[in-house]
Amino acid sequence: MSAMRADIDNLLEWAVGMGASDLLLSHDSAPMVRVKGTLRPIDHVAPFADSVLYQLIISMLSDADQRTYAQLRQVDFSITWREQARVRGNAFIQRGHPALALRIVPDRIPTLDELGVPPQVRELMLLPQGLVLITGPTGSGKSTTQASLLAFINQQRAAHVLTLEDPIEYLHSHGRGLVNQREIGTDCVDFAHGLRAALRESPDVLLVGEMRDPESISITLTVAETGHLVLSTLHTNDTASALDRIVDVFPAERQEQVRVQLAGSLVAVVAQRLLPRISGGMVAAWEVLIANHAIRNLIREGKTRQIRNAITMGQHDGMFTLEQSLSSLVRHGIVTHADAVARSMIPTEVAGA
Repeated sequence: MSAMRADIDNLLEWAVGMGASDLLLSHDSAPMVRVKGTLRPIDHVAPFADSVLYQLIISMLSDADQRTYAQLRQVDFSITWREQARVRGNAFIQRGHPALALRIVPDRIPTLDELGVPPQVRELMLLPQGLVLITGPTGSGKSTTQASLLAFINQQRAAHVLTLEDPIEYLHSHGRGLVNQREIGTDCVDFAHGLRAALRESPDVLLVGEMRDPESISITLTVAETGHLVLSTLHTNDTASALDRIVDVFPAERQEQVRVQLAGSLVAVVAQRLLPRISGGMVAAWEVLIANHAIRNLIREGKTRQIRNAITMGQHDGMFTLEQSLSSLVRHGIVTHADAVARSMIPTEVAGA
């Protein structure tokens, strides 16, 4: 397996050297990297034969992950590369051929200032309890934002931070308090079991990598109601749709109860998207929903279609829409108008900025 390790090591070295966020290996294709959101080939590397790619994948997997890959035809995993970066991987089968997607996570956790996280979101990390959701499309930087928020908590609070992640991406050291990170499949069976155990593990802050099913969502809401600050992520385009996603997971007869529970525990929803910066690199646009009295009433009554207007009217509470953030980035010459319109859900607002 050492030769296979050398191959993946070289590929990761090239990818990191190119500033790539992702490395993709597939049948009948040169290795591809994603740099600043754009996919491009590593031209000097020929496509891997299926047998070679399969052995390369196997060389990165533990015995348990190899069994999962064989049984389910897909597996999530993570490794540490040269003590320089964490690599989150998904090995899968497509059209009968092995394939591999690797996300490269830098070893250093960016600061909130470097990410441009709005200051009102930073202040939420000092609250004793409640639910804060980070949402956005795949690849929008949610995991990095979460890691930066946890690092801030670790610097500012003498708190026990407990995480449930699938898989662990950023590694946290102990700071003023204590950070314990549990990986699904390695340190606990699944999110539901990990969440039930969390209530007996004395956390002050709990990070739930993703709320996936009614049981894990229900327990997460309960934890947020019982004196814990809870951070979690969802794959939705904006703040209002994140709330709908949580409620819609449950059968109709339970949705009213869930809306009441969500309205009582929610602190904020933060949506983000990444755009290419004119000067190079990427920059985030944000949408911030703060659960004030008006927002809580709309959640309880199931009137999430009115939440966008409530955000616009709630600027004095620190709320703003994605379109307002995009407009600001355009006005300050940070992103192009075309890129802002492409990322906007309501292009006319940006066009009229």
